[in-house]
Amino acid sequence: MFKQLRDLFRRTEPAEEKLELSFDDLPAWLDAREEGIGKELSDATAPSREAISGTLDNLREAVARMETAEGDEEVHPRLRDISRKALPGFTKSMTQILSREPSGDPETFYTTASETLKSALKALKGQGKYLSSLYPGEMKEMRTAIRDLGREVNAMTEAITRARAGRRQVEDVRESYESLSRTREEYTAASGQVRDFGAALAEAEKKIREAEQDLAALKLRPDYAQMQEITERIRELDAMDEEAGREIATLRTPAVHVFRKAEKVAEKAGDSTAAAAIGRVLDACTGGLPDDEENLVSLTEAVMPATLAMIGQGDLVLKNQDEVRLFSDPDTLPAGIRRVLHRQREVREQRATLQETLAALPVVLDEHGYARGTAAGARGKICGADPGGEPAGDVAGLVCRRKRETPVPHGCSCRPGCGGRRARPPAPVRLTGRCATAASPSKAMVRQNRSVSTAGAKGNPVYALRTNCS
Repeated sequence: MFKQLRDLFRRTEPAEEKLELSFDDLPAWLDAREEGIGKELSDATAPSREAISGTLDNLREAVARMETAEGDEEVHPRLRDISRKALPGFTKSMTQILSREPSGDPETFYTTASETLKSALKALKGQGKYLSSLYPGEMKEMRTAIRDLGREVNAMTEAITRARAGRRQVEDVRESYESLSRTREEYTAASGQVRDFGAALAEAEKKIREAEQDLAALKLRPDYAQMQEITERIRELDAMDEEAGREIATLRTPAVHVFRKAEKVAEKAGDSTAAAAIGRVLDACTGGLPDDEENLVSLTEAVMPATLAMIGQGDLVLKNQDEVRLFSDPDTLPAGIRRVLHRQREVREQRATLQETLAALPVVLDEHGYARGTAAGARGKICGADPGGEPAGDVAGLVCRRKRETPVPHGCSCRPGCGGRRARPPAPVRLTGRCATAASPSKAMVRQNRSVSTAGAKGNPVYALRTNCS
């Protein structure tokens, strides 16, 4: 029974209004909503604006009557004098305050009316407090009018607050709409780019697969095994060349150190012939290697007796085991230089010959053309999809990585025989040079900056020999 009575007297909740709009219809609806808010505000504030205009007219009339009023004669003379002195200032101030007539749209009208109310209250609490005793009727009428003005301004405040909140909501929705519109445009453009890139990548993958099939077919050809053998032999020769370079460094470092000291000893002893001969050896050691290694060997053999004599007399002291080993007799150092330079020259000649043979093989030429054609085709497709990008290098690198098992030139900067990776050149071998004495300034200028390298076939290691003043 109680449940039935409760259901009978239950208040029916109003159904929520559901607004359904398409995305493209939203701007027109927002414009209409903003116009509706303005109309609602105008209708809601119309009575208050009319009342405020009438109240301001009443205040102006009250101020005008106070200017000619006699006042209450029963007031104490001293208070009457104070009130009459304050009256001109009060009426002048009120006249100036009431000279602004509120007008325009509701919010502009509201702003003017609010400023008028604040100024009137300030004047009433200031000079007006001395006038209530002498002009009680006029001041009561003025306070009543200001109270009515404040009540109507407060009524407008509520309507203005609701309108501003509604406009703020409309502005927020408008900003969201503009943001979504930009997102839709960007999404459409990005979708088109995704399709273009997808087609370009698919075409690039197709080209790569075709190139892989062609490269796989190359491995079945008879000259492919020959290419592999030549490539392996080139790797071995490169290793031998590097080893020869290291042996040259182990011979030159102690030799230059000893010959530099020997030259100083000869110059100090006044033996200009020996000093000049040792200087020529130093120039050959710290300068470029001659094409004829026998020239360096013969120069070294020529100064070995004089150098060994200095060592035997105690004028030249050897510092380590390498120096002792190389300068224990007149043949060890020249023979070592001759042996290493001869072996290095033979290695480089063999490598140059094999390199020419490898480059002339048909399988190398065909593979080089396949890889370059694949990289160029992929570059054109992807650059066409994205003119501002640079993805062609990645595609060429992909072709390079996928055929590392075939160590020949194939359209990238890889060195033949390195398995798709560029071979790292050997580190330069630096040998400390010598300073010329003050007695020979021309030689000091030349020898202080000696710096050359052993020149060989293209792709061979380079060993820089630099001198420093000690």
